[in-house]
Amino acid sequence: MMKPKWWLNLILLAVLAALAGVAFFEPGKEQPRTVYLTELDTGALTRIELRNQENLVFEKQNGQWRLAAPFPAPANDIRIRQLLNIAKIESRARYPLKPEDLPKFELDKPKAVLTLGQTRLVFGGLEPIDMLRYVQIGDTLHLVADDFSHHLSAQATDYVDKKLLPEDAQLKEIVLPGLAAKRDEKGQWRLEPPGDAAALAELANAWQSARAIEVKRHEQPATGDAIRLVLGPGQAVEFVLVQREPDLLLVRPDWKLEYLLAGESGKRLLGLQKPGSENDKEQDEEDSDSDSESPPEQIPEDVMDYDPGEDVDVDGE
Repeated sequence: MMKPKWWLNLILLAVLAALAGVAFFEPGKEQPRTVYLTELDTGALTRIELRNQENLVFEKQNGQWRLAAPFPAPANDIRIRQLLNIAKIESRARYPLKPEDLPKFELDKPKAVLTLGQTRLVFGGLEPIDMLRYVQIGDTLHLVADDFSHHLSAQATDYVDKKLLPEDAQLKEIVLPGLAAKRDEKGQWRLEPPGDAAALAELANAWQSARAIEVKRHEQPATGDAIRLVLGPGQAVEFVLVQREPDLLLVRPDWKLEYLLAGESGKRLLGLQKPGSENDKEQDEEDSDSDSESPPEQIPEDVMDYDPGEDVDVDGE
C-alpha cells in the first residue's frame, strides 16, 4: 500500500500543475486581437492611386485591373494583389499623430502615398531600432514591418501585364513579314503561302501565350516590319518588329510600349517551326556517317568504370 505521505505529495503535485495551467492559459482573459493597417475589403475596390516618383492610377474594369495613368495598359494582376496586400499588414504599434510631428517621421516628404478608395496611406521613414516603417492613416501613426517598399517604389511599366495578348485572346488572323494566315469559319487555319497546318497552329499558340521578360516605354516612332494580329471584328493588335537578334524587340505604337522576348521564345513568334531544321539534318548526317564506319570495338574497362558525376560536354538542352 502507498503511504499517506506519498498520497499527499501526489495531491500537491496535481494542485501545482493546475495552478501552472491557470497561470499560462489565463482563462477568462481576452486574447489580444491582431490589428491591421486597414479593415478595407480590397476585393470591392475599383480604384488605386500610387504616388511615388510618378503618379500611377489603376482602375478595375469588367473585373480586370488596368493602368489608367500615366498611360493606359493592362495591369499585372499579381503586382496589383501585392499592392493591395499592404492594406492587410499587421500594425505593430499605433500612436496619435499631431501635424507638427510629421517631419519627425519623414511624413512631411513621404516616400510614397497609396490611396485605396477613400483611404490614404502615407509612408514615411524607418524607426531606428527595429527598422519598422512609419505609416500615417488619418491622425494615427502606425509602425509596420517593412517588406513591401519595392512595390511602392516601382515604376508604371513594372505594373504592366507582360503578356502580348489578352488572356482570353482568340486569334483570327496573323500577318508577319513573309507570312499571312487566317482562320476560316470552321476554325481551320489557311496559310499564304501554303504551309504545314500543325506548325501554323503552334505559331498561333505561341502568340497567345507570349510573355515578355521586360516592358519599357517607347516614346519615339518605331521603324521596322509590321506585325498584325486580328482577334475579332474591329479588334486588331499591331506591333513593329524593331529587333530580331539576340532577343526579339517588339513595339506596340498605340500604347507606346516595347516588349522584349528572350531567345527561342521570341523566335517562335516570327514564323513556322519546321520539324526538320538544318541542325537536325546535320546531326542526322553525322549519325549516318558514324553508323557506316567499322563495327564498334570492345568497350575498354576504363570506360566501363565511367563516373556519371563527371562533367561531360553535350549538345542541346
